[in-house]
Amino acid sequence: MSKIAITLWGFIQKEIKQTLRDPRMRIFLFVAPLIQLTVFGLALSNETRNVRLAAFYQPGDMVMQDIIIRAMASQWFIPAEVSGNDPFSWVQSGQADAVLVAPVNHLSRDIERGGASLQLLINAKNSPRAQAIRTYIRSILHEVTDDPQSQHNGLPIQFDVRALYNPTFKTSIYMVPGVLSMLVCLVTIVLTSMSVAREREVGTFETLIASPVRSVELLLGKTIPFLLLGMVQVPLILTAAVVLFGLPIKGSLFLLMLAAFFFILTTVSIGILISTIARTQQQAMLGGFLFLFPAILLSGLMFPVENMPIYMKILAQMNPLTHFIALLRNILLKGGGGAFYITHVGVLGGLALACMILATYRFRKVI
Repeated sequence: MSKIAITLWGFIQKEIKQTLRDPRMRIFLFVAPLIQLTVFGLALSNETRNVRLAAFYQPGDMVMQDIIIRAMASQWFIPAEVSGNDPFSWVQSGQADAVLVAPVNHLSRDIERGGASLQLLINAKNSPRAQAIRTYIRSILHEVTDDPQSQHNGLPIQFDVRALYNPTFKTSIYMVPGVLSMLVCLVTIVLTSMSVAREREVGTFETLIASPVRSVELLLGKTIPFLLLGMVQVPLILTAAVVLFGLPIKGSLFLLMLAAFFFILTTVSIGILISTIARTQQQAMLGGFLFLFPAILLSGLMFPVENMPIYMKILAQMNPLTHFIALLRNILLKGGGGAFYITHVGVLGGLALACMILATYRFRKVI
């Protein structure tokens, strides 16, 4: 064996032994990926299901009843619980994901007179989901009009789609708020988690502890800078999204920044919590990514939360990314405010408080 090979083999042995010596690192490398693969492989699906569908039509309209029955039987849709008589408000308030609106007269009567038009209102904030809903409804209409065994076979029904909040189905309008949230989360968690680990690794953490500084002051000193960095990031990324992708801003920027504050406070607290567990910067970085990977998958950015099993939905509701992405899309595309905003900001505030208390407890225990 050559000298170079011997040297390389020595380095390989050293790095592997040094990496695997710590039990935490072995868990990060081998146990956590297997758990994530098992859980998410069984729970995540990009199919569009559990779409809350409502219909606005006159009683006794047999064609519409046939369409609704077939829609529910397809297992793509579930009945939406709506109140009032305004189909647009059903979508606007979030009571329904899609609404079928029949003509003022019975759809059957309009068909007998030479044809009818059926309108579909879709909440298109999630453009891939909206396009799937449109495809589902169109296929159901084809079933009604082309099925030889159907009593409505050969009926001329025109299909009119009205996509609300994203009429052109632009994917960027749907994706950019999620990417913005993900970037802010990535930077704040990784940088914060590495800050304390870096001090401990280079040996300056003991100096800080020995200095005449209280633990609360030390914790705030490690938290506030990254909170400010995150708050600066939000308008910068948002400006780039507006300029490059034409992202609309229909809501209040103050409400957006208030939501961002609670979100960033939560992610910074999670970063501090990770840093109190990790002993090295390498462990801190791995710990940050181990949190980010399931957080992104459970946020609804890639896979619809509605498709997940109930236990994964519970975890998704404990994920700050889920609520911040929902708030961003609501504020930017719909105008924000109302009960939706209060609910999600309230959950973010609760998560921020819980994470801050846990991080403070761990931080005081470490020092």
